Amino acid sequence: MEQKETFFVTAKGEIQPIPADDLIHYFEIQASYDEKKQLEHIIYEMKANTKKEWLDIWSPKRHFNEAYAEHDRGKDSKLAYELFRFLYLLGTEKTKRDIEEMNVLPELYEQSHDTIEKVK
Repeated sequence: MEQKETFFVTAKGEIQPIPADDLIHYFEIQASYDEKKQLEHIIYEMKANTKKEWLDIWSPKRHFNEAYAEHDRGKDSKLAYELFRFLYLLGTEKTKRDIEEMNVLPELYEQSHDTIEKVK
């Protein structure tokens, strides 16, 4: 079994070995090297998709085409769901409680599932 280490994930998608600031909310997780890499990949994909959407403003054919917009919203929802699901699975008991209190997983699952079905 791979050894797990403690990491702290910020809202900006930074994964840190120790909490750097008491004023910032962190999701504390226990992750192996591979799990951390998976989490980093999800965060990278979210940031890349956000940048792509921002650039769409300058591409009228894509930006004003609702099919593309639906696709991008579906991808956002799917990535957000995957991120929170992964944080929940790797999270400490406090992190799991925080995510449960946010009630974000059911809503994100519905949004990503509904939007993806519309695009198909």
